[in-house]
Amino acid sequence: GFTCAAANEMEAERFQELAKVMKKKNVKLEEDQLSCLVKMVTLHGIPKDLDSYPKDLLLFLSSSDYAATGSCRQYFANIGKANLDVLQRESPQRKQLLLEALACLKIPGTQVNEENAEILGRLVCDLGGEYIRSSGGNLLKQLNQCESFLPDQEEAIRSVISSGNTTFGPLVAWSAFTLNELSGLIPVFDHSILQKIPKNALTLWLKNFAHDSPLSREQLATIVEELLPTRHKRADGCPPGRQITEKVLNDDLMPIWYTPGELRACLKNVSLENHLSQILTYSFTTQQLAVLKTNLDETYPDGYPERLIPKLGPLLSFITLEDISRWKITSADTLAALLKDQPPDDQASAIIKRYIGLGNALNVTALNAIGMKYVCLLNANELNAIDSNSLKLASLNLSACSQLAKDILYAKAKRAFSDEDYLPAYYGLIEPYLGGAPGADLRDLSKDNVNMKVSTLAKLRTDSLMSLTPSEVQGLLGMNLGDLEKWQNKFPIREWVQRQKQSELDKLHVGLTGGTQEGYMNIVIPKFQSPSSAPLGTVAMTLHLLPALLISFLMMSVLS
Repeated sequence: GFTCAAANEMEAERFQELAKVMKKKNVKLEEDQLSCLVKMVTLHGIPKDLDSYPKDLLLFLSSSDYAATGSCRQYFANIGKANLDVLQRESPQRKQLLLEALACLKIPGTQVNEENAEILGRLVCDLGGEYIRSSGGNLLKQLNQCESFLPDQEEAIRSVISSGNTTFGPLVAWSAFTLNELSGLIPVFDHSILQKIPKNALTLWLKNFAHDSPLSREQLATIVEELLPTRHKRADGCPPGRQITEKVLNDDLMPIWYTPGELRACLKNVSLENHLSQILTYSFTTQQLAVLKTNLDETYPDGYPERLIPKLGPLLSFITLEDISRWKITSADTLAALLKDQPPDDQASAIIKRYIGLGNALNVTALNAIGMKYVCLLNANELNAIDSNSLKLASLNLSACSQLAKDILYAKAKRAFSDEDYLPAYYGLIEPYLGGAPGADLRDLSKDNVNMKVSTLAKLRTDSLMSLTPSEVQGLLGMNLGDLEKWQNKFPIREWVQRQKQSELDKLHVGLTGGTQEGYMNIVIPKFQSPSSAPLGTVAMTLHLLPALLISFLMMSVLS
């Protein structure tokens, strides 16, 4: 809940105490929160006890900032333990951290030894494929912790694993314990790797370790695929001894015991309703899931009962728009369950419209289900039907919405939070809706020390932003004013800068250039907005008008 707006209410020393407590409590902070935190902590200079602060804070400082606390090796050892994913994968900051780390550890080529790999920690996740190949198995332990990989990294990992020249040995000698040690890399393994691992090792791993692995149900299904016969014989009936009993339905290894054909034959006359939620957590392959969907269709030819719909989970990918048109979605909880698995937009839109079409209200539960991903699918009539008070407890993400949607929801949010507009917490409540705020409301906010992020400023209504003066923008940004320089060549900040007098921009002392010089006028010619895209911006043409010519023109106008 920590925000920059709240930071203004605290003295710098008290704020440093708060930051240290955040480390003790292992508080997880996001990029914007950390960016604000580092500005407040370093307000009166770099502290000499940076190890007392959250490790993630170091992502926004340099090794030279850390010099009073420790060596560059110590700095990067801490960075290696920080949550690197706070920074975007390809961001300049993250790339620079890796380059500085390699220089600090004096790694001239592409071969990294185990000691340096240990220091680099999560920074290993950003090393290219050439480093992974050259370092052999030295990086596997760290790579195992990575959230995702680029294609060249995946290829390099497969090459190293396939070679067998690692401490884990050749694939044919792997055990379930080996797989457990490298479970984070299993999604990278292709058929050529999985087929060489003993099947009993894969089965034991699924049985004993899969529950605690970071792999998704879909990723586990690739292992099940390897364990099933490559050629599926057509099943004339359920094979002897393979009947699906209560015991089978309660066995999470059920997918490896049945080919799709056998599953189809053995499911006849078996009701899945009481076990659906449970068995859909199992690692069924795509073909097996299709069989389960067919079974439900045969059981409920006129459409699924509402009690069943929230349990569909991975079967949603097989659901057609025609299926949805037959559903009775009368509960906001059912709507939330359906949208929780993030179906594609066309499917989500059909689900939402079916819910609304049956006369259901967009209450708080429904809005929270729709909000973070699907609110922009609502049309103007549906948005206008939302009760303003519902926004008090809803979390919405309007970043991809049309300007009309942002305008409608801002007006509703302003009404919803009107009784709190004098409190420091007001800005945190209204911020998600500011893309629809008129200039007058932004000018009022500029007097309240809200410490707006530049990324929020850039998402304001273009006409509202252009109406703001440099001093008003300074009031909005507060401690984030220095970040404005990094955005001055991006739309719409560039267009705003070009509209301002350079002398006024200079008063901000943040290095903004490109404003209007004295004796010049800016004539701004707007481009027509494309109906399918965001505003494309404006083209500024600057004409130097000599005072004498201007006076002559005015005199001629009067005389004529």
